[in-house]
Amino acid sequence: MKNNLILFILLAIIISGCESNEDKITKLPYDPEGATITTDKEIFPQHYRTISFSNTNVFVSNEFEGARLNDFYQVNESTYTAVMIPENAPINNSAWYSFKIWAEDEQTIKLNLEYINGNHRYRPKVSSDGINWNLLDTNLVKISDDSSSAIISLSVNEDTLWFSAQELITSKVYRQWIDELSEFTYVNKSIIDSSSEGRPIYKLEIAENSSANKYLFVISRQHPPEVTGYFAMKAFVETIAGDSETAKIFRTNYRTVVIPLVNPDGIDNGHWRHNNKGVDLNRDWVEFNQPEPGAVKNEVEQILSDPDNAILFFIDFHSTTEDVFYTLSLESLISNDLSEDRKKVREEGYGFVNTWLQNLQARLPEYNVNVIDTLSQSTSPTSDRWIMKEYDVPAFTYEVGDETERELIKQVAEGSAEELMNLLLEKY
Repeated sequence: MKNNLILFILLAIIISGCESNEDKITKLPYDPEGATITTDKEIFPQHYRTISFSNTNVFVSNEFEGARLNDFYQVNESTYTAVMIPENAPINNSAWYSFKIWAEDEQTIKLNLEYINGNHRYRPKVSSDGINWNLLDTNLVKISDDSSSAIISLSVNEDTLWFSAQELITSKVYRQWIDELSEFTYVNKSIIDSSSEGRPIYKLEIAENSSANKYLFVISRQHPPEVTGYFAMKAFVETIAGDSETAKIFRTNYRTVVIPLVNPDGIDNGHWRHNNKGVDLNRDWVEFNQPEPGAVKNEVEQILSDPDNAILFFIDFHSTTEDVFYTLSLESLISNDLSEDRKKVREEGYGFVNTWLQNLQARLPEYNVNVIDTLSQSTSPTSDRWIMKEYDVPAFTYEVGDETERELIKQVAEGSAEELMNLLLEKY
């Protein structure tokens, strides 16, 4: 019995010692507890309704796609509280809100924004039609010292006012954009899978040469509130599909695959972070418990099932509090158990990414190309880490600031696309 126990312990040590560092899963520094557990979790849907107050004739509604308003009540004759609760918790602090408000009589109200399991993050945007948006005057917004809430001075009248953390870019908006882009003869759209609630996951393929075997792969919107990442992705993709000479040459040599909306359920349900199963999709790139990352994985595998094909760059668009270009550090890319050939490929990929960003900085000297390579660990279960780990594909996370000026987002994304196309054509 004693000998058997010793043998068991020795085997456990050997198995543990053989485990690659890349096989472990590590959460990112800002992740809440449980973020990397990606099996289905319970969510708490909001109740969709229109609320009216007979004494002031004020109305508020969350009855539209992308809305988030869990409760709304009157404090006094001119003060109201809007309560936002995430789909589940713990959760990253991307405290989304979006609702419509109007009144039969013109009046100015005080609107208190309160958050459960989160703090005030996004500067309010307003719209008269849900399509065209403006930033609310910052003088009308007072944020509490601990950022747990905000008080808004808001003028309302019989015209519906859309009040939102960011512009509303729902799956309907995506479908319109996808349809417009696919009017080009060299842009093909298809549905590669469905979300857990049955919404389509679309793919765009941009190419003028169907026999081209070099690929650029783009994904976006794993996290619902990250609207500025969408703006960057849109400008980036439209540049590749544009009429510049570089784009035309690129399309004859490369095929660009775009999965523009990875989390349609989260977006249309007004979620703060997760899909309809309560999971952070950008932490599910090891286990693949959720259908949405699985759909992207299947597409990558289908491309690479042909040994003549090569994905030469992968880019994932996101948003955060400032513009950041998250690269994978050389230290996190190289592990002792890799062959020398794979180490060389990863080193070359690391150099490629940094050359691209240096070229972007030279192109936009007044813009700070803010590069950080210390966030993602070799064991982070994110999209960029997965495709590098499995296929040695150079990968990159393009983060856009929540409040970065929209025209600047477009300018930087267009420049990024031009410089990337130039470098890919030069290198490969």
